[in-house]
Amino acid sequence: MKHIHFIGIGGIGMSGLAWLCLKQGDKITGSDVKPSRITEKLKEEGAQICIGHKKENLQNPDIVVYSSAVTFQNPELRTAVYSGIPVWPRGVFLSELMKGKTGIAVTGAHGKTTTSSLITTMLYELGFDPSSMIGAIVERFNGNAILGNGKYFVTEADESDGSFLALKPDYGVITNIDAEHLDFYSDLDHIIQAYLEFADNVSSQGAVICCGDDANIKKILPGINRRVLTYGFNTNNDLYAKDCKYDKTTSEFSCIYKGKPLGSVKLSIPGEHNILNAMATILTGLDIGIKFEDIKNAIKSYHGADRRMQIKADIKDILVIDDYAHHPTEIRATLKACKGFGKKRIIAAFQPHRYTRTKFLYKEFASAFLDADLLVLTDIYPASEQPIYGVTSKLIYDEVVKTHKKNVVYLPKEEICKYLVNIAKPGDMIVVMGAGDIYHLADEIIEGIK
Repeated sequence: MKHIHFIGIGGIGMSGLAWLCLKQGDKITGSDVKPSRITEKLKEEGAQICIGHKKENLQNPDIVVYSSAVTFQNPELRTAVYSGIPVWPRGVFLSELMKGKTGIAVTGAHGKTTTSSLITTMLYELGFDPSSMIGAIVERFNGNAILGNGKYFVTEADESDGSFLALKPDYGVITNIDAEHLDFYSDLDHIIQAYLEFADNVSSQGAVICCGDDANIKKILPGINRRVLTYGFNTNNDLYAKDCKYDKTTSEFSCIYKGKPLGSVKLSIPGEHNILNAMATILTGLDIGIKFEDIKNAIKSYHGADRRMQIKADIKDILVIDDYAHHPTEIRATLKACKGFGKKRIIAAFQPHRYTRTKFLYKEFASAFLDADLLVLTDIYPASEQPIYGVTSKLIYDEVVKTHKKNVVYLPKEEICKYLVNIAKPGDMIVVMGAGDIYHLADEIIEGIK
């Protein structure tokens, strides 16, 4: 039995790794700065978790795994290095776990979680018994990871810190490329080059599956030295969708594969962006030899992941939705899908995530909320970053007022619930958005409305 210690075990990626190792019989210890639903769940499964980072947390493990948020100033990491204990970055450790499996790695600025969980659902429902690591809690799997005995291993490939370049998958799925994580990358060209390197890390026996409609993906297509399959809405893709229909909670479209109609697909999740995620899944399934009818029946059972346009309640004709969107592109896609619900008014409550993202994209954030009737802004969630002088939510606020003249208010996070409960009316939709700790707000609003 191995003893593995995870620094930052409460993170969604780290917790998935820890959960997989627990299931395969390893002794798991770990630490994080504060308790959470995830750390409590891991403790229930048998992990030993300390709150706070200190060198005494190390119990002579065989391996220490650390997240990209952990620096060498961390006392546990420093102690492990000085003690000669092997220390592994999260991405490298994930690559080791995938060895011996047929790896399907899903990357992209947006849509990774939904696409990887759709692919996992497809394989799971059709009896392939996959292993998987997903960037959110999926109710169907009672967590964010599953350990199976089949040959497939599905994972999100995290581009945020370049760790996806440690992976050598058999299939590489690229959903899109966007100006994101500019705290790590120098510019968009740097980002595009990293995706090209990811594509070339895919096995020569496998394939790169990507959205052929994405402008930045088109830039790397000529340079990919692997078999490439594309999907999208344009007819020049290997797989394309037409006759798309949407309603409150579903999407429907017809599939054309290499010029031949396959039939129609109905999803149990709404939005144009989810049709693209489903097509990535369908194309992956077709290429590994699964029949179209089996694929469409399997993915219809998927009802979404935690905080991905998650309907939390419809109470007194007020719909409360919780969503992880933290980039302008994601916000636009979510609010566009929300328009399909036909509610009288969309109220978005948004917590910006990271000072760097706000600094580089505040103008794009301001234009992303055009489909909202009212925007409520709160302070930036720093994640692991230090404040940047002059970078606050006011950058977004001022841009909204100056350029788009939308209804916008700023409130401290602890005041948002009371404000929204007081102004909410029957027919409203309240969308809580952000990747920080704002997810608590949705439940507070529901209790307030009650």
